[in-house]
Amino acid sequence: MRKVLFLTESRGWSGGARQLLHLGSGLRRLGWDIALACPPGGDIFDRAKADGFSPVPFEPRQDYDVFCARRLAKTIDERGIDIVHAHHPRAHAVGLIAMYLASRKPAFVVTRRVSFPIKRNPFSKFKYTSSRITRFIAVAESIRQILIDSGVRPGRVVTIPSGVDLEKFRPAPRDGSLAQSLRLEPGVPVIGLVANFGPWKGQDVFCRAAGLLKRRGRRAIYVFAGRDTDGAALKEMAAKEGIGADARFVGFFAEVPRLLSLLDVSVNASTEGEGLSGALRESLAMEIPVVASDIGGNRELVQDGKTGRLFLVGDADTLSRILDETIANPSAAKELARAGRAEVEKRFSVDHMISATADLYKTLVEKKS
Repeated sequence: MRKVLFLTESRGWSGGARQLLHLGSGLRRLGWDIALACPPGGDIFDRAKADGFSPVPFEPRQDYDVFCARRLAKTIDERGIDIVHAHHPRAHAVGLIAMYLASRKPAFVVTRRVSFPIKRNPFSKFKYTSSRITRFIAVAESIRQILIDSGVRPGRVVTIPSGVDLEKFRPAPRDGSLAQSLRLEPGVPVIGLVANFGPWKGQDVFCRAAGLLKRRGRRAIYVFAGRDTDGAALKEMAAKEGIGADARFVGFFAEVPRLLSLLDVSVNASTEGEGLSGALRESLAMEIPVVASDIGGNRELVQDGKTGRLFLVGDADTLSRILDETIANPSAAKELARAGRAEVEKRFSVDHMISATADLYKTLVEKKS
């Protein structure tokens, strides 16, 4: 049985963390021996234990933490690891150092999930062009192109989209108890943005669009969900645009399908860095109409006018107009959403992600043999 070691420095729960555990569990079912190195006491550590993993403590204090890399190299040698797979940026950097320190020379795979430009300095050049990196997995074609433009040879980058659990995320009736707890009014459209609060996640663009929509006389309720979306900064942003009374600030909410079932429209308004949005994938899988900024992997998920609607990055006025059109014609929006579900089933399922990764691993192991 071939041995794989996943690496992540992440403590909190996120879309990338969810993908990591989906992948690990699926690969185990296919016969791979999967170990996970992550910070003890974090959400990933606890959830991994609940899923039957025995996580290895991994706590890099910074990129290129040599002491942490030495401990990691020892783990690689002692456990006879065949593939090391880094899932987050610091794990990438520390894992790369460990590749040079370990006596054993496993394949080294790095997943990149964001579309931020890669910095042009010696450290970044080493991190992305080192010969010790066997393959990059890009979760979207746009990310693959960024890696190639930054000097990574095309043959060393494969695109494996992040996946959706199609059993968990499927069309479902509205969750009445949650609707009641959020004070959703019958007959009033509900528009949601599910993303952790941050400067590039586009909550400011969404708030401006919502304010414009309200001033045009279109009533809606706006749901914000994700880490820190229940904080003072976002509430002030919404109040400034005049939508404070119409907004619901949910914060982190683990039961995402329940939340998505309430939405008439799901929005992604990211302004940079977007890879392959989990909220968009999951919304489409549940046949929720989607509107997204034309950036990164969004345009790979959402085909404008076929599976959803796209708008120019940062263009609150166009977003407002598209939202108005979408809630004014729910049957047409639902038709796009159904086509979106079919596209997710074909290209963005968890099973596809697992099988594609297993095929890659098999190729790498056979080359080492």
